[in-house]
Amino acid sequence: MSAAFVWSSLKARARLFLPALASSVDVSTAPQIQEYIRQYSAAPERYGPQAAPTESRDVARPGHHTAADGSRAATVRQPAKRDNELYLRDYAKCILCYKCVEACGVDAQNTFAIAVAGRGFEARISTEYAAPLPDSACVYCGNCIGVCPTGALMFVSEYEMRQAGAWDESKQTRTNTICPYCGVGCTVTLHVQDQKIVKVTSPLDEDVTHGHLCIKGRFGWQFVQSPPKVR
Repeated sequence: MSAAFVWSSLKARARLFLPALASSVDVSTAPQIQEYIRQYSAAPERYGPQAAPTESRDVARPGHHTAADGSRAATVRQPAKRDNELYLRDYAKCILCYKCVEACGVDAQNTFAIAVAGRGFEARISTEYAAPLPDSACVYCGNCIGVCPTGALMFVSEYEMRQAGAWDESKQTRTNTICPYCGVGCTVTLHVQDQKIVKVTSPLDEDVTHGHLCIKGRFGWQFVQSPPKVR
């Protein structure tokens, strides 16, 4: 099998799959997918504009999917879920890669707070009985955010800056340091913009963490930016 044939086959598959994916999912915060769309000249717009968002995906049942009318593309769009002050879930951007489920489960945390609910086009990531995060088994480690490739899971700080048009990764610096909260010695990467920490991650190739952190390491950095108390 020649390399030219393999490349041609890959391009054909990409041109079939990528438009279908991007027509139903918001890929605005997934730069790699956008690059693939440009590279393979995919055309999501051929399916028409996305249908209106729905708030009923959490209660969708198999076999009860309402087909699109042909003038608009079927979509997974739904309102973003913000039920805590640390991170939000915007499943309009979810491509069902299952990385968050694996991180919450056997790959990192063993909390099993989230799983795949539904089947087919109605499949979605959900807590048990679609409960809000504060009522679920979630421990807010944020390891699901660390593995999400599309921005479906996002720091509240990043989300608010994006909404305000202030998020600019070209102006951000990344500095590795050691988390001060315990003796494990996790490496944390501080993302700083305009002299403020905007989010914290951990290097995937770090032997101690492998990209994973606990709630303190990932979200406990606000004290660094707290104004000094006046005595």
